[in-house]
Amino acid sequence: MTKLGTYLATAIILVFFISPCAQIVAGSAVLTWSANTDSSTTGYKVYYGTGSRAYGTPIDVGTQITYTFTSLNPGTYYFAVTAYNSSGTQSGYSNEVAKLITAGTPASHCDINADGSVNSMDLQIVINAILAGTNLVNADLNGDGQVNSLDLQILGNVILGLGSCP
Repeated sequence: MTKLGTYLATAIILVFFISPCAQIVAGSAVLTWSANTDSSTTGYKVYYGTGSRAYGTPIDVGTQITYTFTSLNPGTYYFAVTAYNSSGTQSGYSNEVAKLITAGTPASHCDINADGSVNSMDLQIVINAILAGTNLVNADLNGDGQVNSLDLQILGNVILGLGSCP
């Protein structure tokens, strides 16, 4: 691995965590990490699986520093993140974190960050997705295949009590 790759691996390991404001709600997990300060970092890949260091295909989240897992079956899940640069050089895995997902009532479809309530934090995630041109599947509230101002309007109306979550 290049010097850059080694640096990325070290930096990511030091900053990876589950956000203290994130909560696990039945079948969902919100993973948040600090952005890598290395200017050559062009994105992140999120890994998860049901065995320690036994991950499936990574999820390329671009430059996002948060990712919401939904529809997780009950069990223990293991998560890690890698950073990559424009040439595709990927860092080593971050520190691994594990979460137990238990059965229960699913969260509202409009609870984008799975913290148990629909509020301005969910609105901010949708705004960030729109501004970044990222198509977060769980933020497509109207089911038209894209995250845009229509989803923002739906969520805003839910938060203001002017509508209900579809």
